[in-house]
Amino acid sequence: MSLDHTARPHRVPTGAWRLEPADSTVEFTGRHFFLLPVRGSFPVRSGRVELAPDGALRHLEATVAAAGFETGNPQRDTAVRGPRFLDAERHPELRLAGEGLADDLSLTARLEVKGRATPVPFTVDELTERGDRVVVRATARVDRHACGVGGMRGLVGAALLVRVRAVFVREG
Repeated sequence: MSLDHTARPHRVPTGAWRLEPADSTVEFTGRHFFLLPVRGSFPVRSGRVELAPDGALRHLEATVAAAGFETGNPQRDTAVRGPRFLDAERHPELRLAGEGLADDLSLTARLEVKGRATPVPFTVDELTERGDRVVVRATARVDRHACGVGGMRGLVGAALLVRVRAVFVREG
């Protein structure tokens, strides 16, 4: 099923689902010097979601590897993994915990970076169910400063556009 944002209520696949890290992606776009786009990604480590029969979110968790931050520029990637930005050595994971799922499938979640949890609203752009697999595409705007990632404030923009492609497989 694909989402039609004009139709309500949306049917969501209920039950427990395990995230398939190898098939899932977390990509972002930011701005360097507030003009030049910088694109990159994080490797997905794990995740799980559980939805009640009425479509209510019972549980959502996902993690990505901070040390896997990659933009294709080794010098920049090393700097961002370092203590001024992600501090990947001390905080190896970024975590997402779901808090609520609205009728339009917008998701309220808490993003934890360097031990600081920040609310982040996600928009589910597409949800496709194929048997025991569900593919979810979602986007969010993340303020890196609110998440405690404040290095190079004068050179790097605060806003990141995050795009997620999450592939889930039904548990049990």
